Amino acid sequence: MHIIYLHGFASSAASFKAQLVKAFISQFDEHSVFLADLPVGPKQAISMVEEHIQSLGADDWAMVGSSLGGFYTTYLCEKYQKKGVLINPAVKAQVLLTARLGDNVNYQTGKHFSLTPEHIKQLEGIYLPNLKCPQNLLLLTQTADEVLDYKEGVEYYEGCEQVIIKGGNHGFDDYENYLDKTLAFLTR
Repeated sequence: MHIIYLHGFASSAASFKAQLVKAFISQFDEHSVFLADLPVGPKQAISMVEEHIQSLGADDWAMVGSSLGGFYTTYLCEKYQKKGVLINPAVKAQVLLTARLGDNVNYQTGKHFSLTPEHIKQLEGIYLPNLKCPQNLLLLTQTADEVLDYKEGVEYYEGCEQVIIKGGNHGFDDYENYLDKTLAFLTR
């Protein structure tokens, strides 16, 4: 199984969760992982991931996405009817990120970037009001997420397998304890 990991807003492939997934998957000869720094523009980010998917030449892949990466993972898993694990996903990224319009700083690289109204329009264009294949998605969410309202995720991903953990934070405390569950869901 090839696992595609998508990081969140203002993050990178060097994020803690991305590196946890990479280290965990690298233990298995039969699995591989794709990590990349996603472009700021949603259209470019989706294009980049879809180019990677096309380059695989195989159908044995799944996704893991955190926050904004969970938003992208939802869209791509629905489009390709693939399995995905969503870690504190941004359900309505187009609404959430309007508060971040303008200058921002990447948490890992320290690079400045601009989020524009065009980026918000692009997010609106890939928002799915309803899920067609909820059985393909696993929601991992923590109730004390300081960025997102976890209840919005629980409601939106109704019909999906869900793991709701009391407490935690947006970074998803102790994700290392859910790596086995992540891989088991993606490979069953």
